[in-house]
Amino acid sequence: MRFTILLRLSVLVLIALNGCGGGSSTSTSVADSTALVTVSGIITYDKVHPNSDYVGLDYTHITQEAAKAIQVDAVDTNNQIIATTTTDSAGRYALSVPVNTQLKIRASAKMLKAGTPNWNVAVIDQSNANALYVMEGAFASSGTADSQRTLNAPSGWGGSSYTGTRTAAPFAMLDTIYASMQKVLEADAGAVFPPLLVNWYAGSVEGTYYSDGGLYIFGDEDFDTDEYDDHVIAHEWGHYYEDKFSRTDSIGGAHSEEDTLDIRVAFSEGWGNAFSAMALEHPVYFDTFDAKQANGFNFNVESGTSTTRGWYNESSIQRILYDVYDDVEDGVDSLSFGFAPIHQVLTGAQKTTPAFTSLFTFITALKAENSVSGEAIDALVFDENITTITNIYGTERVKNPYSNLTLGTPLSLQTSTTYGIYNTLDNRKYVRFTIATAGTYTITVTQTNGSDGSNADPDFDIYATASFQRIGFSWSEVVGSEQSSVSLSAGEYLLDVSDFNDVENATFNVTVNLKVN
Repeated sequence: MRFTILLRLSVLVLIALNGCGGGSSTSTSVADSTALVTVSGIITYDKVHPNSDYVGLDYTHITQEAAKAIQVDAVDTNNQIIATTTTDSAGRYALSVPVNTQLKIRASAKMLKAGTPNWNVAVIDQSNANALYVMEGAFASSGTADSQRTLNAPSGWGGSSYTGTRTAAPFAMLDTIYASMQKVLEADAGAVFPPLLVNWYAGSVEGTYYSDGGLYIFGDEDFDTDEYDDHVIAHEWGHYYEDKFSRTDSIGGAHSEEDTLDIRVAFSEGWGNAFSAMALEHPVYFDTFDAKQANGFNFNVESGTSTTRGWYNESSIQRILYDVYDDVEDGVDSLSFGFAPIHQVLTGAQKTTPAFTSLFTFITALKAENSVSGEAIDALVFDENITTITNIYGTERVKNPYSNLTLGTPLSLQTSTTYGIYNTLDNRKYVRFTIATAGTYTITVTQTNGSDGSNADPDFDIYATASFQRIGFSWSEVVGSEQSSVSLSAGEYLLDVSDFNDVENATFNVTVNLKVN
């Protein structure tokens, strides 16, 4: 269903995603002999800023900001695109169009660039058949002389609530994504950004998260709207970066700055927080919500304190990563690497590591690639109560989740819910083992302490590490034991062992044996 709403001097419409042309330079569909004039202008959007204490939005502080790198079309009365271009970093555009032609200017919530670098980012309404958000001006003749047409996307705020369409929201989110891409381009000028769809609509309560090439953003007034929470958007884009440029083994789930987390989750969320500060060049992360978007929380990515500190804590990891990046020397921080060395690790060693992605893998690679700064890196790590990291598995430390298994010999390990369930430290144990001879192997996980009635339901996932990927899992509902036979080639493997029943302290024996026919 298509709808049109008059907004100041512009119109907001939704169009089918495949109904919008694209390009990075002006083009026309008229013959070369047709007389042309230039229609130019600036595309802007209303940006609602947070309060000075970063708690809640301040609707008395709205500025008009440039809509950068977005697609702009000249559209005739037959709804045909007769010229197309993209805005520059100041929101400016220029289109060559036929003289004396009735046309309107359409600004799409879409950033499209071909060549090198290239990207394709669109904001769509998943509640309306994934229609693309666009803003349009009124029809007017192109005349016989150059002219200007400027469009601004209003916030829709009416003084105490949203009374108009929130036209600015899609463009605000694109602006944060543009900043995020620019940060990557500092390290790799020829970066190719895989397509990204941003799913948002007024009233969206599905949550704010990244999944499989898409961002999903809260849009529910008086509950949670994230379109102006720049760091939240950049954090989620950071997960897109992990997925498309680097690698993350995070299992997701709820998390907070004080949690003691699974090492994969801790690194991924700490990275998202740190990247948001890098991309926006501002260390204060804020998230607004509740009635009139007047409440919220914030923390300083660099100087914020947390009671929980360690290789399992996202706050510790965000501080380490941001201190590696920034050019402010404070405390033990004497580093100012910028983004390029971080990008090199994340797109290189971190992407191919045979261990689960964590602070251990990142710091090991960062020191290897920047050996002259090894002591300074160690100082940052030690400042978070983390002893020197010397390898990708973080060996020789208390509560290390990794254990080594010898084929044919039971390995005893214990899972625990001391810090929470599903994605906290000790919920899962990682088992390393090596297969020397290809064959079918039986993997068995058996509880050894269930006599008190606290019966666990063990599960496991298996990963091949040479070209890191999950190659199988065993998640039956059998209480007390889990067993599966799998064909394995020679190489190194990891098991991720967990307890579906979340027994407080469950002890298991793990064995891997060659299956005898």
